[in-house]
Amino acid sequence: MKRSQALWSLVLLSGLLAAFMTSWTLHRYVDYGYSFWYDQLSIDEHIDKYGPRNRYIKGFQTLDRDEHIVLFSGIVDAVHKQGQGLGELSFTDALGREKRLLREPEIVHLQDVAHLVDVLSIAGGVALLVSALGVWFLQRRRIAVQWKSQGILFASLLGLIGLIVLIVGPKDVFYQLHVWIFPDDHQWFFYYQDSLMSTMMKAPDLFGGIGATLVGLGLFLFAGFVAWLVRVTRNGKAALTN
Repeated sequence: MKRSQALWSLVLLSGLLAAFMTSWTLHRYVDYGYSFWYDQLSIDEHIDKYGPRNRYIKGFQTLDRDEHIVLFSGIVDAVHKQGQGLGELSFTDALGREKRLLREPEIVHLQDVAHLVDVLSIAGGVALLVSALGVWFLQRRRIAVQWKSQGILFASLLGLIGLIVLIVGPKDVFYQLHVWIFPDDHQWFFYYQDSLMSTMMKAPDLFGGIGATLVGLGLFLFAGFVAWLVRVTRNGKAALTN
């Protein structure tokens, strides 16, 4: 592949990463669709089953749907604020007793997640900048995209990722990513009986649903970016050949 097309590949890859991070940001403002998945995954029934079995904190199953959603929203807000407020999340059980929602190992894990979110946000911003500057530079040099070769490259890349996920299994991929990303001495796997966080999220089912909509929206945004580039080149803003 010519150097100019390698630059276009970098621009498109950066655009893809920026699209996924934009999708992540948009999901954040609707609490990752938790209220929708709460109903679709019958999380209320899951809480009714495992809430009473929790070995550390009792009474979570006595809360209603709206209270569960508010607590999840509190976790989302804290994770996007460097973990601030995780230790203050609490609920009042049916007997009027106030209880902390999260135990220390859960707080540590969510602080790790908060750090990861910060890193990904920076990476998304860098990707957006690289993509924008790359388009400006290549358009200014009147270097067009060779869509056939770029299409084959990106279809192969996405196809390979999809094939790996299918072969290995979504759950195993999810767990392996946790092994790679989070510190070895920090707990990230929690049994339902030990964690209200895990129970209210019906982990990992909830993350499968969120992942599907996050990737779907990200690909939609990336398709819009590609469509814009195609329109720009067809309008003669870039040369048809290198």
